[in-house]
Amino acid sequence: MATVLVVDDSAFDRKLVSEVLAQDESITVEVVDGGMAALSRLKAGGIDLVLTDLQMPEVNGLQVVTTVRIDYPDIPVILMTGGGTEVIAVNALAEGAASYVPKRMLKDWLLPTVLEALADRAAEQTHQTLLDCFQVVHFELELPNDHAMIRPLVDYIQQMAAGIRLGDPSDAFRMGVALRGALENAMYRDRVIEFELWMDENEGRFTLRAKDGDGPIFDPAALPDVTDPDATETTGSRDFLLLRSHMDEATFNETGSEVTLFMRRQAKASTLS
Repeated sequence: MATVLVVDDSAFDRKLVSEVLAQDESITVEVVDGGMAALSRLKAGGIDLVLTDLQMPEVNGLQVVTTVRIDYPDIPVILMTGGGTEVIAVNALAEGAASYVPKRMLKDWLLPTVLEALADRAAEQTHQTLLDCFQVVHFELELPNDHAMIRPLVDYIQQMAAGIRLGDPSDAFRMGVALRGALENAMYRDRVIEFELWMDENEGRFTLRAKDGDGPIFDPAALPDVTDPDATETTGSRDFLLLRSHMDEATFNETGSEVTLFMRRQAKASTLS
């Protein structure tokens, strides 16, 4: 069983979130009514994931993210965002949140997002002794258009990143979210995707390319429309916001058929546009 701590000052939202999570019998839900109570509960231990509202009195969601990142780096934090909180959400993602779910999409997005984050946490905790021996990792794959391959590949990458100490557990969660989104969006056509990885303790480089230059690596129709105020609440735009927040840099070739994503141990401000 995994224990999820729900942090929200709204009794209605706490009830709604609890009901959504209760659909999965592997999840135990605890609720608190604010950030201060959340930090107190975390000290007692036994929490596997924090699900927090952004806008709360006294200690807000951004402060919860920052504290968990420092004091409990192996616990992922997922944000629940209301309308008009996009800027705060981006800041929280930059501070270490694993993902976010718009409140109006809780019934559709919440449970899958929580289960993914819990799976990431479990993956990072396995095979650690062997992975501690890794110094440099480099491999190349040809991936068919099979979305079922994304989860095991990303799990494997996260475990290797943890073994060579490329960042902390929070970085591994964020890496997994970004790579899953990138791979999901790259597989929008029936074609082969070439994937190359190079990692050491200071930097990870992840290259996705369409084999034989077969069209842009990402579907142009899925790219966010910056003029749309609801752009962050569509699946494709959400993936790209998370990618932009969780990776330190992305470079494209001239035709858009290849993208390289960079994650660095001591990250500077994001250079993604």
